[in-house]
Amino acid sequence: MKQQQGFSLIEVLVALGIASVALMALMGRLGVSSDTQLTLGHHAVALDVARNVLELERANPQPPADELSQDEDVGGQLYHWRATTEKTELGLFIRRNVSVSTASEPEVTLFYYREVPVP
Repeated sequence: MKQQQGFSLIEVLVALGIASVALMALMGRLGVSSDTQLTLGHHAVALDVARNVLELERANPQPPADELSQDEDVGGQLYHWRATTEKTELGLFIRRNVSVSTASEPEVTLFYYREVPVP
């Protein structure tokens, strides 16, 4: 009698079970990866919004108001920014902070130092 070659049904089922567990783990990682990519995208846009606000203020020779806030619609996503002024230990400079946030992501803050205008 000739011996048959190939895999038994048990071996095939065990191999399929191992493969399904490995694929489930990979699918879970893909979900985390896409969430991370989405968060990084929102973070980059928030940095752009903050940078734009700071550059507009730096281009204006008049000192900005102590506090400003506004909503910006960027690509269908609403970003809220708030600009505040802090005094520094050196009386000749102020620190200007711009914080940008969305409903679903953490706040991003940029700042710069500006000379206090002499009256």
